[in-house]
Amino acid sequence: MPAIAIAQRYAELLQRAVFAEDPLATESALTEAADLGRELVALDIPLEEVGEMHHEALVHLASAHPELPLSHVAGRITVPLMEAYMAYSLAFRVQLERRAETIVNARLEQSRRLEAIGTLAAGIAHDFNNLLGAIIGFSELLGDEVPADSAGGRSLQFIQQASFRARDLIARLLTFARNMADTPIAVEVVALTRETLALLRASLPAGIRLRFMPAVADAWVLAEPSQIQQIVMNLCINAADAIGQRQGTIDIGLALVPEPDGRALVRLTVQDDGEGMPPDVCQRVFDPFFTTKAPGKGSGLGLSVIHGLVGQLGGMIEIVSSPGTGSRFTIDLPQLVPDEQPNSDRSSSERETE
Repeated sequence: MPAIAIAQRYAELLQRAVFAEDPLATESALTEAADLGRELVALDIPLEEVGEMHHEALVHLASAHPELPLSHVAGRITVPLMEAYMAYSLAFRVQLERRAETIVNARLEQSRRLEAIGTLAAGIAHDFNNLLGAIIGFSELLGDEVPADSAGGRSLQFIQQASFRARDLIARLLTFARNMADTPIAVEVVALTRETLALLRASLPAGIRLRFMPAVADAWVLAEPSQIQQIVMNLCINAADAIGQRQGTIDIGLALVPEPDGRALVRLTVQDDGEGMPPDVCQRVFDPFFTTKAPGKGSGLGLSVIHGLVGQLGGMIEIVSSPGTGSRFTIDLPQLVPDEQPNSDRSSSERETE
């Protein structure tokens, strides 16, 4: 309805411009044309519809006044038409700039928040790791004095199991907070991803299919193999959790995406047909300790670790998801071209697997 009403206003405006008899009426038409252009942007009416609106208004004007010469109509409507289009273009540009500024500020704020939490997590993790080492050490010493089949022995086993889980959690915290090691190597991502998926397949539910569909024979990045493995494993495990116990598919893809400067990005995609996520959840999935899983089912660090690793590798990660349609994670990493590949230590990711 707003589009119909504004189209009627547009037709009336052109008619007033054609039949204006004094400068004041013409100036009023120009002012309204500028206001109309800004209003078209505010209503999110695309430029194609604006062109159709103008065409329909001209047809209506010609039908209502067949006696008007074409030259008279064209001369009278050119100025208000230009005014409307200029106002539309300027308002549209301002709107795009504001949207871009909002997106940049949101990403900057998320980056600052993650950096602050990472620094805090690293300090806490180091201190807690020292305390945890004492707990594990003394519990193992006590285990030598307490029979394993006694009540005390079983309690010690529970203490040690909880301590080991806490140690794994601390290791993940440190991975999230640490900087990339000083010795990255040339990693061939296609073969390494295939190896990682072969190891991961056995741990996933039987109803979930892993489909690896690389679009290239090989793709090289500068990283540690464990970083790429952790990214692939965390994304696939997260996708499997989204699918749950039902039948589902996880599609993993690898491709090279050309850039304007002649280089390319190595693009890793992981897509599932799970339950998906609403927009408010998508905005927070990379926050540390944020999780939608039931209590005790997840630490909320998996995607945070991935976000940190991708940032350390100089890449970008994006998510597209909506409820009921699954999720798609896209990771772009700088390609390592052949001339830049180190000559040493390339065998770990160069081997092909079945």
